[in-house]
Amino acid sequence: MTVRVVAPASTANLGPGFDAAAVALELWNEVTVEEGAGVEIEGEGADELPRDGSHLTLRAFALFAPPERYRFRFVNRIPLERGLGSSAAAIAAGLVAGAAVTGRPAEPGELLAVGVPIEGHADNLAASLYGGVCFAMKRNGTIHAARIAADMPAAAIVAMPEARTHTGKSRGALPATVTHADAAHNAASAALLGAAIAGGDASLLRDAFDDRLHEQYRAPNAPLLKELRTHAPEGTVGVTLSGSGPSVVVWAERERAGDVARELEGTVPAGTRVLPLPVAREGAHAT
Repeated sequence: MTVRVVAPASTANLGPGFDAAAVALELWNEVTVEEGAGVEIEGEGADELPRDGSHLTLRAFALFAPPERYRFRFVNRIPLERGLGSSAAAIAAGLVAGAAVTGRPAEPGELLAVGVPIEGHADNLAASLYGGVCFAMKRNGTIHAARIAADMPAAAIVAMPEARTHTGKSRGALPATVTHADAAHNAASAALLGAAIAGGDASLLRDAFDDRLHEQYRAPNAPLLKELRTHAPEGTVGVTLSGSGPSVVVWAERERAGDVARELEGTVPAGTRVLPLPVAREGAHAT
């Protein structure tokens, strides 16, 4: 038996949707699983990712079948530690592959529930499993998630610097408490965010992109965020930190997305990649 699974990148938080909102993006990792033994890795992380049972894909796969009975061949296109959900994609691929080799039908919600203990957060993993735009949260030990739209009201253009950010270190920069005013502001912004996405309203989305919980604290380690907000090209709807950074997403009016991307390519610092990435409408799946 041979199973090939692909899983998409994702951008989380979307400004005020801290630890809750994420969008799947058309940048895909793939893994081929067949009977045998060994791990082969090509592409991103090939010289640093583990080739044993500690690999995130193998850990997720092990929830369904013994990974030592199989050979895994990876083609990775999602850069590591850039805020594009490489860990979530690895876990999603393992979950889907594990279910596939056992012949067990598994819905995204079921896979999300068993995969969150490995990932730690449900937002990126939900997007990688469901595709589209997802909101997710954990309440009383239960994961609640929903795909609220197949697409965003604006086009995503990722500005990805060479520098990397470790999620744990980035989270360490966040304060233990925030003011009631900031919490109330973010609750209102997150509600607007959901309404804008569900309604496909780019104007409302522009107003919703206003966070007070995490971006201001992570900004010192993500200088592109301030730079691109200060010098946003005409046609920009908003600029958000992707996950914990350092990548930044410039959300552009659809009809002007090409112009926005071209202007960014001419203004971002050397070594920064500009990647127009459509929303992936499908989540991780076997092909």
